Amino acid sequence: MASLDHAGQGMTIRQPTLEDSASLHDLVRRIPPLAENSVYCNLLHCTHFAETCAVAETQDELVAFVTGYLHPKQPGTYFLWQIGVHEHGRGRKLPVRMIQHILARPICHHVTTLEATVSTTNSASRAMFESVAKAEGAQLDRYRGYYPPEVFGADNTLAEDLLRIHPLSTPRQAR
Repeated sequence: MASLDHAGQGMTIRQPTLEDSASLHDLVRRIPPLAENSVYCNLLHCTHFAETCAVAETQDELVAFVTGYLHPKQPGTYFLWQIGVHEHGRGRKLPVRMIQHILARPICHHVTTLEATVSTTNSASRAMFESVAKAEGAQLDRYRGYYPPEVFGADNTLAEDLLRIHPLSTPRQAR
């Protein structure tokens, strides 16, 4: 899908490419407390899963990203893996715009549900998902303790709740 300059703001939202993988990995490191994936994981997001991921850039600098995939066991469900916005990209409603940009792509034409897991204390992510639900005119359901803390190993003490937004509006258009 072609890149999209948002209202002359100098901000482009586009599908990632192989060349973005190192920059994406570096961006995650610069946005604490995001969980750092392996470089290889980011490489796969920028290649194998590029059609269901997005990056936002301004002046050739990546400032935000959304990674996700079509759920292999739930047709019609997009699972949002991770989202991050550097301080240089904040205040532009990038998360909602990027999610809608992905959902407007042909590969997502059948998607009616968006899912993500969010730690129980991440109020910023919860608010962002509420904004997505509102923008889509959809319902937001929360399933507490979807992933209990013990499945993450000894370093994690927080459970992850499943957030489900449905039904997504159709037809969608890139914003």
